Formats: sequence, structure tokens, C-alpha cells
Amino acid sequence: MDRGTWIGLLLGITLLGVAIGFGPTPRIFFHPASTMVVVGGIIAATFIRFPLSHVAGAFPIASRAFFTRVPEPQEVVRQIVGLAQIAKRAGTNNLEKQANLEGFLGQGLRMVVDRIDRELIEDRLLREIQSTQERHSQGQEIFRFIATAAPSFGMVGTLIGMVQLFATMKDPSGVGNAMALSLLSTLYGAVIAYLFAIPVAGKLEVRSREELQVKRLMLEGVMGIQAEMNPALLESQLNAHLAPHKQVRLHAGAR
Repeated sequence: MDRGTWIGLLLGITLLGVAIGFGPTPRIFFHPASTMVVVGGIIAATFIRFPLSHVAGAFPIASRAFFTRVPEPQEVVRQIVGLAQIAKRAGTNNLEKQANLEGFLGQGLRMVVDRIDRELIEDRLLREIQSTQERHSQGQEIFRFIATAAPSFGMVGTLIGMVQLFATMKDPSGVGNAMALSLLSTLYGAVIAYLFAIPVAGKLEVRSREELQVKRLMLEGVMGIQAEMNPALLESQLNAHLAPHKQVRLHAGAR
């Protein structure tokens, strides 16, 4: 779970709630017509803009911003170097006995254990990285579109409210509802865009970069193990991808 995402979201909602609570009654901020225009408009436009399967897949991808923790690169380097030591000491066949070999790294090492050709291993893992990047890009694009559409439909609601306002100038009883539609539509659009869609799209971009970095480290590690590279040399090679203060030093001779 990503605590920063939850803290930011809860803090934003709390601040809005407190600001609303200072008013005469919170109920004036709940307006069905504004909700229908903004939320309904966003949903309709998103379904028009993207294939339904992409929209359905965007929200499981978005959950990564709240629930997924990407392994730290240093953890991955330590794990790979440890596996390289096992492979050097007892042979690559013993890698299959490692209980925690799952996901992308496990897939690569199982191909090493099965003696699959080096070029085929690299091609398969590179395709997996490319596929991951494309899925992440689709999710980010959808939330960026929502961030663009939300203020736009807020403006649509404002225009509808202004038309209703001018149409009821002679009837004071209709002025309040038209004014509420006009103002609250803008508020709803801004909140959806700036408290939800833009931050989620940005966090997904960060998560994507982190995951792709980790997978590239795993790819290089798998290829190093397949080539029976010396663990100290492999450690040095993987450290080249990390900032100096984050580099791993399991071997005193690694540089």
C-alpha cells in the first residue's frame, strides 16, 4: 500500500470537508444536476474516446497508485546477486528450488534453468517489458483525459446554469437553483481533475518508471546469470543503474 497516496487523498478530502463545514449547511454543496452534468459527461466522453476494454482495464491499473509497492532497486540487485552466487556454487538447476521466484524474474530464471537459447530469453523478456509499458501508458492516458474533461464539463454545467439563470430572471424562485448549477458544476469539475485524475495519472507514471527500471535490472540480471557471469562483476554492472548512494556492496571487490 502506498501511504503517500492515501495521505494526500484523505488530506484533500478532509480540507474540503472542513471548508464546506464552515458554511451554513453542507447540503448546499450537493446538487444532483451538477453531478449529472459533470460525472455523467466525463463517463460518456471517456466511453466515446476509448475502447470499453481499455476503460475497464484502467481502474485495475489505477489501483497500483494506492495498493502496489514496487520493490526497491537495491533489493532487486541483492536478490539477483544472491541468485548468481547460487548458480555459480551449485549450478543454474538449483535456482528452480528458490521459493520466491515469481513474476518477471521467476519467468526469466525458469527459462535459464530450461536451457532456452539466450536470444529467445532476451526477446521474450523485452516483449514483456514493452507490453507492460503499453498497458501503463493506456491507463495514464485515460486519467489524463478525465483530467481534461472534468473542468470542461464543469464549464458546460456553468453555461447551462447561466442560460437557466437568464431565462428565470423574472422568476426569483428559479434563480437559486440555476446559480447553484452554474457554480457547483465548476467546483465538481475542478475537484475531480485536480484532486483525483491529475494526481492519479502522475502517480501511475511514477509507478511505471519504477517498475520498468526494476524489470530492466531483472532482465540484465537474468542475462548475466545465463552467461555465468561472476557475481561480483554482475553486481558492479547492476550498480551502474543506481545512484551512488543506493549502490549495493555485497562484494568488497565490486566497483
